[in-house]
Amino acid sequence: MRLLHLMLIILSFEALHAQSSSYILANVRVVDVKKGKLWKGLKDVHIKQDRILRIDRHQADLLGREGVIDGKGHFLLPGLWDMHTHPDDPEVWRMRPTNTEKDKLLGLFIAYGVTGIRDMAGDLELANSWKNRIKAGELLGPIIYAAGPLLDGPNPMWDGSVGINNEEHVPIIVDSLIEAGIDFLKVYSLLPRDIYFALNRYANSIDFPIVGHVPMTVKPSEAAEAGIWCQEHLLEMLPECSSREEDYYAKRIDYGAASSRLEQYIVRNQFLLDTYDPKKAQKLFKLFAKHQTWHTPTLSMWYKNAYYEVEWSKDENYTQYLPKYLQKYWTPAVNDHLRNRMASLVQLKKNQVDKYLEMTFAMHKAGVPLLAGTDVGANPLCHPGIGIYNELEMMVKAGLSPAEALKTATINPAIFLRIDQEHGSLETGKVANMLLCAKNPLEDIKNLHTIRLVLNKGVLLTEQDRLHLLQDIKSYFDQVNYK
Repeated sequence: MRLLHLMLIILSFEALHAQSSSYILANVRVVDVKKGKLWKGLKDVHIKQDRILRIDRHQADLLGREGVIDGKGHFLLPGLWDMHTHPDDPEVWRMRPTNTEKDKLLGLFIAYGVTGIRDMAGDLELANSWKNRIKAGELLGPIIYAAGPLLDGPNPMWDGSVGINNEEHVPIIVDSLIEAGIDFLKVYSLLPRDIYFALNRYANSIDFPIVGHVPMTVKPSEAAEAGIWCQEHLLEMLPECSSREEDYYAKRIDYGAASSRLEQYIVRNQFLLDTYDPKKAQKLFKLFAKHQTWHTPTLSMWYKNAYYEVEWSKDENYTQYLPKYLQKYWTPAVNDHLRNRMASLVQLKKNQVDKYLEMTFAMHKAGVPLLAGTDVGANPLCHPGIGIYNELEMMVKAGLSPAEALKTATINPAIFLRIDQEHGSLETGKVANMLLCAKNPLEDIKNLHTIRLVLNKGVLLTEQDRLHLLQDIKSYFDQVNYK
């Protein structure tokens, strides 16, 4: 019965595709994400199969004709990208989710106009299956660029990772992963210095994307100079921005009465916040800009963790659409990120959020290219789909304008992935991935929540289609007998 239910959903979207391979989305205001403003006047967007055929000045007499959808003067913008996702997060494998449950998560991205994602770690065989089935129209989901397994040190942090203990193995490992179908390399926190630098050297020698965590043994400036394409989560950045950087690395920190590992962790990290030096930070950010080292701050991930108790109640409307295994993992009883909610630790996390907001804006002003990413997966309340709205709101909270924030989820991902000739903005010949909002997101980024339509490779999802999709996903998860 579950398989029949799933097939009926897929067939309904295939039928919609067949009915609307050529149509006009008329009477819309086009958001130019490159220039950060609206196109002048109302427009009619002609769609043929999965492409934008052309964009014309609006002709009022088109309304009411067959094959013409009235956009009602609403605001049309390119499909969004979430550039840090884990729909198959190895951290959550302990919860034993089924592949079908993971499949269904992908539909949540589409429901909120997220038509492309960067899958930052997981089972490569499953990711390749997703890409093939989405392309064949057998599975509803976004465009996926996948890393496959994490590349970590000899004793990896997470299941499914490739542990590397010899830099001579680097070319063999990288070549085999590329042959298996990865789109980029994802490096992780426990990599030894020599292997991290060897990975960067080899990846750049063959012009293959390499991104990920800055390992604990490497400085962010060293990572940028080594040629990392994108750094994630602002990791290891605070020590290099400290006025007492040498004391930190030499472990010359006064812990006072702090005796436990947790208490010392709090003292050590508050020390970094208290000694943050904007001038040192600016020097580092200029280095990033010089090397065009991209950054995915995942601000909403940090925020949701720090303010979990308040955010959980706020997010109940979205949590209901998640599988039971993820709902359970997002609770303090199970989640590694929520195991201790001691008041002083929670306050530290809130202080870190404030500093990360400040740093993100300073990087932006220094010319560091930014990407929007949520870290959806194991991290609590980082939702597939709607989570990217939260991330863009945090970008604006940091100081970016709504137009600047939108770039981090539209044209910037396309430029980073080298697909900006076909994605990232609304132009003739580009792929017809877009969303229509009733209110202007350039005026208020929260207006993304007024989403009315989604176009996914030319396939139109009306507001009713979106609601049905969400309900179908919820109904499937509700009937799963999870123990």
